[in-house]
Amino acid sequence: MLLFQDGYASFPNLFLRRKHLESLEVLLKKAPTEDTKVLVKNAFADGYVAAGGLTKRYVGVATAVLLLPILLVLAVLYGLVGDRILSTFSREVVPEDVSVNFEDVKGIDDAKNEMIRIVEFLKDPSKFSRLGGRLPKGVILVGPPGTGKTLLAKAIAGEAGVAFFRASGSEFEEMLVGLGAKRVRELFAAARLRAPCVVFIDEIDTIGSKRVSSSIYPYANQTINQLLNEMDGFQSTEGVIVLAATNRREDLDPALMRPGRFDVEVKVGYPDSKGRVEIFKLYLSKIKVNPDIDIELLARWTTGFTGADIENMVNQAALMAAADDRSDVNMQYMESARDFVLMGPGGKKRVPDEYANRITAYHEAGHTVVSYFTKNSVPLHRVTILPHGPSLGHTAYMPEKDQYHVSKEQILATLDTLMGGRAAEDIVFGADKITTGSADDLRKATAIATEMVKQYGMSEKVGLRVFPDSEGFALQQSLERGASTNEEIDSEIKKILQDAYERARSIIKSHINIHKNLAEALLTYETLDAKEIHQVIEGLPLQKAFTMEERLVKLSQDLKAVVKSRVVSAEEMQKWTEDACSFFFDENSVDSDDILVHFCFEAAKRDLAAGRVKEILISAELSAENADTFIITFEV
Repeated sequence: MLLFQDGYASFPNLFLRRKHLESLEVLLKKAPTEDTKVLVKNAFADGYVAAGGLTKRYVGVATAVLLLPILLVLAVLYGLVGDRILSTFSREVVPEDVSVNFEDVKGIDDAKNEMIRIVEFLKDPSKFSRLGGRLPKGVILVGPPGTGKTLLAKAIAGEAGVAFFRASGSEFEEMLVGLGAKRVRELFAAARLRAPCVVFIDEIDTIGSKRVSSSIYPYANQTINQLLNEMDGFQSTEGVIVLAATNRREDLDPALMRPGRFDVEVKVGYPDSKGRVEIFKLYLSKIKVNPDIDIELLARWTTGFTGADIENMVNQAALMAAADDRSDVNMQYMESARDFVLMGPGGKKRVPDEYANRITAYHEAGHTVVSYFTKNSVPLHRVTILPHGPSLGHTAYMPEKDQYHVSKEQILATLDTLMGGRAAEDIVFGADKITTGSADDLRKATAIATEMVKQYGMSEKVGLRVFPDSEGFALQQSLERGASTNEEIDSEIKKILQDAYERARSIIKSHINIHKNLAEALLTYETLDAKEIHQVIEGLPLQKAFTMEERLVKLSQDLKAVVKSRVVSAEEMQKWTEDACSFFFDENSVDSDDILVHFCFEAAKRDLAAGRVKEILISAELSAENADTFIITFEV
């Protein structure tokens, strides 16, 4: 009993404690001989062992108590990711349904023609093997995002009438080691069972990038190694064609591209003017369009657009027209949709800060003037001080034709135009009042100047050399170049940008009055198209619709006439209100018989300044008191 009398009140005493040892020492001191001490020790040990049943029971309880939190943690983890882990072991590989063929692929005829032989092989493999020839096992589609690589892969399967297996490179990467390789094996095993078929791996650079040696993560190359083994393990006569897509060709492991694997590379580039016409015809046929739609002009407007961009543009135009309760889509909506794709959502009104608007107007006028008077610059399309996306204003350009190469003088003209906004702010407002509005311009200009020096060999000082900066290896490559070379490159980039800035300043100073006239026209009209820009620059009368100020003046005159007469029939009031709202606000819905209250209501919806509303009401010969009454209505 001595061994178990001393313990914690909250937990059993499971182990030999100091007090027990002290008791044993007391007993040993009282023992007269060494033989007696040995007997005492043995008796002490026998007594401790005799209590083992109780001790084991307590140990079992303690073990259960200690394991309970661990089990709870495991249960929570299973609830969070258990299904995902289990699904990785039981995922069935099934082909996708394909409902497209070559008729649905527009604008990339060269790439489509390259694939015709693949389709013929899938339809009749024996036709190509009878003479002993070997068709490629893999074809890799290389091109920018949105150009139609995935659509082309689906069309091949649809045209041939075979199964289509699709996987994304990211699907092969999981939290458990070896799952990527396992999924590759499962994909190819399923494909062999359904041959002839197409296996399409999108974003193959995710798993097919250059292999690395890493002691930290020695399993990093398992997936790509398994893919290489699978490519080597089946015969081209089996009827399985592997297609892959990437927009980062330079990152792929060279082993993927050798003969016997992905030995055919097909470029899928931006559509040319003819291709864009075909793409527009395809997507416009799916919506209701106005007869005024000019597809050739749309193709000119969209130089540099991908097929996905054009699809998005047509869809946005249809949504805009539907929101306005239109029966069809006209050119106005197509133009607005183009601006949406290029610049993001556009605002319908300028920002409420007039000083900010003035800075924006002079900034955008700077771009416009430099572009107009710079040889080899891209022709202007439109300039606006209405917000688009994150930008408070925007200057848009429209190339006259597709460009297949860009000259140095064209690149320098682009740099000069980009610098026009910052140069204008500096000239008009002073160096201390330049704004952050040039951040995106400077970012683009820096990227262009960097490419000129490091990629295009357009620097006499640096010479005809190329300095690659692969993603993830920029620091290593910079160190390999050495400090002196890096300083030389940086110095040349800075010089190119500074020279462009000085040229932009010189152009604006040489045409300072034109610059001012353009800025003031933007403050008045908010948006100018190419024809109107030319009219302002040439000093011609500007043929433009009413400005907001002119609309308000006209409205105040009509209000004045209504208030003076005070004798207007309900029918006349209704008609006048509908006409006025249609003319001034592009709106026909009228719920009030009182034109003044209705005006305040319309003004409130459009966030017109209360002070401006009061001025209009007073100009209509209302007393200030009555005007304030209507202002209250306006503010409510």
